[in-house]
Amino acid sequence: MSRRQLVAAGLIGILAGTPAGAEVQHELLFFPSVDGFDTFSESDSSVEDSYTRAALDMLYSFSGNRFRLLGEFLWSSDEAEFERLQAGLRLQGNTFAWAGRFHAPAKFWNSEYHHGQFLQTSITRPALEEWEDDGGTQPAHVTGLLLESEHQRDDESALGFAASVGFAPVFEDGGLEAHELLEETSDHGLSLNLRVSYRPQYLSSTQFGIVAAWNELNVRHDLIPVPDQPESIDQASLGVFGDWRRDDLRLVASLVYFDNTLEFPTSSVDDNYLLGYAQLEYEANSAVTVFGRAESGIDQDDSAYLALFDAFITDRYMLGARWDVVEYHSLTFEIANTTNGAGPGSSRDFNEYRLQWSAVFP
Repeated sequence: MSRRQLVAAGLIGILAGTPAGAEVQHELLFFPSVDGFDTFSESDSSVEDSYTRAALDMLYSFSGNRFRLLGEFLWSSDEAEFERLQAGLRLQGNTFAWAGRFHAPAKFWNSEYHHGQFLQTSITRPALEEWEDDGGTQPAHVTGLLLESEHQRDDESALGFAASVGFAPVFEDGGLEAHELLEETSDHGLSLNLRVSYRPQYLSSTQFGIVAAWNELNVRHDLIPVPDQPESIDQASLGVFGDWRRDDLRLVASLVYFDNTLEFPTSSVDDNYLLGYAQLEYEANSAVTVFGRAESGIDQDDSAYLALFDAFITDRYMLGARWDVVEYHSLTFEIANTTNGAGPGSSRDFNEYRLQWSAVFP
């Protein structure tokens, strides 16, 4: 296993908690990263052409016989906030009930990589899996109740289950704003999430499954109303995902169908589209991994809902390479052809490249 896979396996162990009768464990991990971004041959001068950003993700976990606590705080050049703060209770075996702010189960990528950039091979994440404050169009954080369970079968395979109910984000200033702990709830609608997974081998990372969600996205209006902005949005989604590994190859893919209803003062608009991505990775040796990803969809360019998000990426074709320079430090490079902006006349095409240093301590 590569160093990154060892760290990921260790993190899964932290989040899985301790077996009954085991000693109490405390874990504190730091995931720093620095990103550089630039564009070339863009078709629209409004596209941001360059930036440098630093981030530090701090993850704390307490695991006892029955009780668990998980906190994740992200500081970056753009924000500083608790991404997760949740308390859990072991019901039996590997079944846990959580309360607090957590990652929405219906977003598969987030359940694997969280906010630690070192854990994922690529610098970018697919637009389908993006965070709310980075242009994501589906809730990534939920405040409420979460039930997680994993059951090992007699044939050494495993079934996983995660379901949540809580407060959905609100739509404000051209993006989704997740519910914050201790925030008033009157503006936030209902969020229901589900993920079911199957692992052919319990100790293998290969898995397949389905994701589904229902979200009531209320619109928080500005003091000056924005023309053509809906009053509320009902969003239903259903999709499949897969994470397949064999020898030095890995394929991560997902396909999700969305059905949105946008409620305007005098009418409603039904909006449907399909989004998907596939990322193929090849470990050339213990230090170097090359990868590529394709992202696209059906009817996403004409979506009334996606047109509300100026920065949403409708198509991207990317190639990259990751070099684990020394233990727990990596350098990653990506180059991509990208299109963002849904809706008639809103499409913007550009080429981009990115460079990132990421690490994990201790």
